Amino acid sequence: MTARSEEAEALLTSGAEGGGQEGPAAGDLSVDERIAALLAENRALRAENATLQSTKNALLESEERYRRLFENDLTGDFVTATDGRIIACNPAFVRIFGFASVNEALDTSILDLYEDPGDRELLLLRLRQEGKIENQGRTRKRRDGTRIHVVENLVGRFDANGELIEIQAYTYDDSERKRVEDALRESMEWYRQALDNPLVGYAHCRIITDASGRAVDFVFLEVNGTFEAFSGRSREIVLNRRITETFDPVEVADLIATYGDVALTGRSVTFEYRMPSLEKWHEVTAFSTRPGYTTAFFTDITKRKLAENALRESEERFRAVLENSLDAAYRRNLQADRYDYMSPVIEQILGFTAEEMAAMNIAEVMDRIHPDDRPSVGAELSNAIASGQGLLVYRFRAKHGEYRWLEDHFTVICDPDGRPLYRGGIVRDVTGRKEAEEEIARVHRDLESAHREANLYLDILTHDIGNTENVSNLYAELLQDSLDGEAACYVASLKKSIGKSIEILGIVSKIRRIHAGPPDIRAIDLDAVIREEATHFPDLPLRYEEVRRQVLADDLLSEVFTNLIGNAVRHGGPGVEVFIRAEDGDDGFVRVTVADTGRGVPDARKDEIFHRYEKKQRGVGEGLGLYLVGILIDRYGGRIWVEDRMPGLPEEGAAFFFLLREAKGGGTGGS
Repeated sequence: MTARSEEAEALLTSGAEGGGQEGPAAGDLSVDERIAALLAENRALRAENATLQSTKNALLESEERYRRLFENDLTGDFVTATDGRIIACNPAFVRIFGFASVNEALDTSILDLYEDPGDRELLLLRLRQEGKIENQGRTRKRRDGTRIHVVENLVGRFDANGELIEIQAYTYDDSERKRVEDALRESMEWYRQALDNPLVGYAHCRIITDASGRAVDFVFLEVNGTFEAFSGRSREIVLNRRITETFDPVEVADLIATYGDVALTGRSVTFEYRMPSLEKWHEVTAFSTRPGYTTAFFTDITKRKLAENALRESEERFRAVLENSLDAAYRRNLQADRYDYMSPVIEQILGFTAEEMAAMNIAEVMDRIHPDDRPSVGAELSNAIASGQGLLVYRFRAKHGEYRWLEDHFTVICDPDGRPLYRGGIVRDVTGRKEAEEEIARVHRDLESAHREANLYLDILTHDIGNTENVSNLYAELLQDSLDGEAACYVASLKKSIGKSIEILGIVSKIRRIHAGPPDIRAIDLDAVIREEATHFPDLPLRYEEVRRQVLADDLLSEVFTNLIGNAVRHGGPGVEVFIRAEDGDDGFVRVTVADTGRGVPDARKDEIFHRYEKKQRGVGEGLGLYLVGILIDRYGGRIWVEDRMPGLPEEGAAFFFLLREAKGGGTGGS
C-alpha cells in the first residue's frame, strides 16, 4: 500500500470514529472536504500510473525497433568480448562470413575469421587509446577459408573504471570494389608501360560522325611521345584537334573510316597503313573501350616494308592468308594470371567467349588440356621463359566437352630481372588437320594391306585361274569336235563363257599393269594403231579417215580402240557400222571420234557409262572395258565423253570423243 493510500485510509477512519467530529489527524477539514481530497488524490494516482505505462510501452517499442534494425541491417553487425568471443551478431554477419546460422556464429571466436590473429592485439590497443576505429579496410576469412576484403567500424564499451569490456562493430563485404580497384590499377600499369614504350605510338581519339552516323573525322584526346616522333607533330599541335586539320584529308580518309568502324562496332582490328607525306608505314592495332572512341597502338614498319618490296607478290599472298585466317590472337598477363586480351574468334574455335576465357586462371586452363598433353605443355612453357618463344600442340576440352587440337605459337615478355610478365601468341585450330593425318595414316595402312591382298588375288586370277581356263578352253574345243546336235550347242555356250572369262582376266591384268607404276609415255603413231586395230574386225563395216598424227601414249593405246570398237559390235546389233576420225583439237590436243550406228546411249547414262564398273551397275564383266578406256585416257592426260552421233537422236547411235596430247615434231614426251 502506498503512502498516499495509507493517508486516505486514515482520513476515512478518523471521520468514522469521531461520528463526524474533528479528530487530531483530520485538522479542520469536514468529511466532504476530506472525501474530495481523497478523490483528487486518486485521480492523481491514476494519471501517474498512465504515464508510467506509456513510458513502459515506449521503451518496449524502442527495444523492438532496435531489434528489427539489428536483424535487418544489410551490414554485418556484431558484438565481441575482449577475448574474441562473439556475443551477438545479425543475419547479415552470418551471410557475409558464411555461417549456417546465428547460433553457429555465437559458438565461435572472431579470431577464427582473422587472416592474422596477431592483428587482434593491435586492434584492442587502438580501441583503448582512441575508443573507436572508423572505415578500416582489412582482409578476413570466411567460414570456408576463402579470403574477402571488408571495411569495419568498431566502438569500444568501457566499465566504470575505464576498462574495455566489449567491442561493438559493423562490417560490409568490399571484395568486389577491391577487385575492380586492383584490376584498374593493373590496367593503368599496363597502359603506363604502353605509353612509355619508345617503340610503340599511342593515340586515343573521339570519333566525329555525320547525320547518317558515318565517321567523317576524329579528334586526338591523348598521344604519347612516340606518336610525336612518328608523326612529326607535337602534342600541342594535335591534341583536341581534328586529324583533317593536321594531315591531308585524302591521305587519312581510310584511317578515319577504319577508326570509325572500330568505335561504332566495337570490333578490334590490326592493319598496316601508309602515310605518304611522312614516307612511313605503320602497323596499327585499334580497339574501342566504349562507343564512339578508338584507342590505337602503332609501330613504325617502314624498314620492313622497304625490304619486302622485292618480295611483294609473296607478301600479298601471305597477307591474303592472314586476312582470311580464323586464328585467335591472345595476350596473357602472367602476374595477374588472366588473359587481358583474347580475339573474339576464340568462340568459334572453343565455344567460350573472350570474356569467359579471360576469367580462367592457369589452373583452369591446364585442367582443360588433355592429361596426356600436360607434361609437354608444361615443359615447353618453362623452356620458353629462357628462349622467349615457343610452340605448343595440344588437345583442349572445349565448352561443350569435345577436345580440339590447338597449335599455339607464342612469345614471352620478361622484365629486366628475367621475371615473365606476359605471354602472347596466335592459337590455331588444327583439329581437322590432325584428324586428316590420323585418317590418312589409317587409310595408308588399310591400302597397303588391301594392296597386298589384292595382288595375291590378282596373281591367282591372272596366273592359276588363267592357266586352268586355257586348259578348259582346249578341252572344250576337243569336245565340240566330237559332238553334234544339242550337246554341241551346250559345248559352244561353254566355250563362249570360257572365252568371256579369259577376256575379263586379260582386262584385269591390263588394269593391274596400269596401276603398277608410272606409264612409259612416248610418241605413238596414231594412224598405225588405228589401222592395226581395224584388222581385228575384218567383217565389220569400218570407215576411217586417215590422219597422220603423233600422240603421247604407251603401248596400251590400242586397248582404247579395241574396247570402243568391240563395245559397238557387242551392243550395236546386226549391220552396225563404225566411223573413226582424228583431227586437230585445242591447246595441243588431238581429238579422236569413234562413232557407231547402234542403239546409242540414253542421256541418263552418258555421265556414268565410264564408271558403271566402279558403281557395280553391271552384269558379269559388263562395263569393265569402258572402265579400262577411261583409266587409259586419264593416264595419257586427256579426257573422254560420249554424245549422240546425231544430236538429239540417241537411237541413231553413239559417238565417243577423247583427247590425246599431240607429240610435236614426233618427239618423245613424258608425264
